[in-house]
Amino acid sequence: MNKPPNTGNTPSDNNQDRILLGIFLAIAMVFCTSVMDGIAKWLTASYSIVSIILIRNTFSLPIAFILMIKTGGLKNMKSDRPWLLAARSSLIIFAAGSFYAALPFMPLAEAFAIAFVAPLFTTVLSIIFLNEKVGPHRWAVLGTGFIGVLIVLQPGTDSFQPAAIFPVAAAFFYAVLMIMTRQLRHHSTSSGMTLWGTIATVCLASISLVLPWEPFAWTLPSGNDLLLLVGMAGVATTAHFLTGQAYRYAPAAVIAPFDYTMLLWGMIFGWVFWQEIPEIHVLAGAAVIISSGLYLIYRESQAKNKTVQDNPLLKSNTPPTA
Repeated sequence: MNKPPNTGNTPSDNNQDRILLGIFLAIAMVFCTSVMDGIAKWLTASYSIVSIILIRNTFSLPIAFILMIKTGGLKNMKSDRPWLLAARSSLIIFAAGSFYAALPFMPLAEAFAIAFVAPLFTTVLSIIFLNEKVGPHRWAVLGTGFIGVLIVLQPGTDSFQPAAIFPVAAAFFYAVLMIMTRQLRHHSTSSGMTLWGTIATVCLASISLVLPWEPFAWTLPSGNDLLLLVGMAGVATTAHFLTGQAYRYAPAAVIAPFDYTMLLWGMIFGWVFWQEIPEIHVLAGAAVIISSGLYLIYRESQAKNKTVQDNPLLKSNTPPTA
């Protein structure tokens, strides 16, 4: 029997490359999200939350539309799970609004650290809705990360802020978004999800302006702030697109821990722009969270290497398609 030519790339290598690509896209997505949230913190001092969300997404619309045209055209707007796509698109404003509500009251790094309950939510939801397997080591590491968040929060002490409930709510909405993104990976394109999410957010934000509450009041931005909102729109659209791509290539429970890199950006941005120096308990909690994330990455790489070594037949399997 003739053997197929050796191309130098085994299917398992290709699958590993796909996962590594998903991880790289997730890290890039977190950076873009951190930049977006940093701009949002700057603007929340002068503008209502809904004004920021509405203007930013209005500027994002043409960017998202061009992205969709460049990646396949109007067919990208189609999905064979329209109701799931609609639910995901509508949830974005709740995730963003919850997080932005906390920014005027706490340092950026602290808000990011509290929001790190998202991987725990994502892990639980991935078991329920995606039937993904989560081993005891991952549970232990995520549990340790949650302890780190409690160290940052300081519940029951004078350091605890009631506004901390907003990042927790945002983390839950974010986790649900990630699960929905994973479920839609074979039913909708990344550019399609980005465009529909932007359209839904603009519509919901516009409708909410009629509510008689200050966070929903309309505020017209000045010229300089308008430029910031344009930049915010660009990085936000990029982040949404990268989210869809990252979860297309790797499982939710693998991608989620890389959200921890947001804490580093939060510390850098907070120190540079607001002279925010994290307190000792925030640094201690951050150390626990980051250590947990790094150990989880190590465990993932070891598990994948062992799987390939113990199962040589994997080398002859066809890799999954996008």
